[in-house]
Amino acid sequence: MQIDLSVKEISKKFGNFTAVDKVSFDVESGKFFSILGPSGCGKTTLLRMIAGFYEPSHGTIEIRGKSMAGVEPNKRPVNLVFQHLALFPMMDVKENIAFGLKRRGEKGASVYAKVNDLLERVGLPGYGDKKINQLSGGQKQRVAIARCLILEPAVLLLDEPLGALDLKLREHMKVELKKLQVEVGTTFVYITHDQSEAMVMSDYVAVMNSGKFEQLDTPQKLYAN
Repeated sequence: MQIDLSVKEISKKFGNFTAVDKVSFDVESGKFFSILGPSGCGKTTLLRMIAGFYEPSHGTIEIRGKSMAGVEPNKRPVNLVFQHLALFPMMDVKENIAFGLKRRGEKGASVYAKVNDLLERVGLPGYGDKKINQLSGGQKQRVAIARCLILEPAVLLLDEPLGALDLKLREHMKVELKKLQVEVGTTFVYITHDQSEAMVMSDYVAVMNSGKFEQLDTPQKLYAN
């Protein structure tokens, strides 16, 4: 089985404070891997090191067998979906999704062929011309994920992306997000403080506390133990 993400003995210190303390884990290709823990446990810091926004104090990160040491965020085969989705309100849906491809220098009809294909896959066929303010919270969520997936990242990082949604929509989006992940087959690394989110969606869950992983297993085994 191919390992898309390998984190070995990674630590991050801010002065005398250790935010992440010697964490190691591997994520297999196509899996939904969640990091579950309370606010301040180090999970966002860990995600930001994988994305390249923070330099680890110690340890290594490999994506598909390549070391990420010194690799800038925009050169890494990962994409990050934030809690605040940061969609561009002045652009319609298709322009939002096409943005990364155009930044990369792609032009012409092939860009919009990819956009339309992805809109089908995320369950929004025919939504390309809609404005962002015409979308529901769940639809915006899918557009944000599509905007990342169009760049074909090896790993999609999700930083509490359902946190800003209301409870009813969050329940619905949990199931939708898992279905979407299975459909597109991309490796997801997802952080949350919500136990039910982690249990419903994940293939594997790491329970994080005070900068360390306390447990790492399938949801079924975690629930039983």
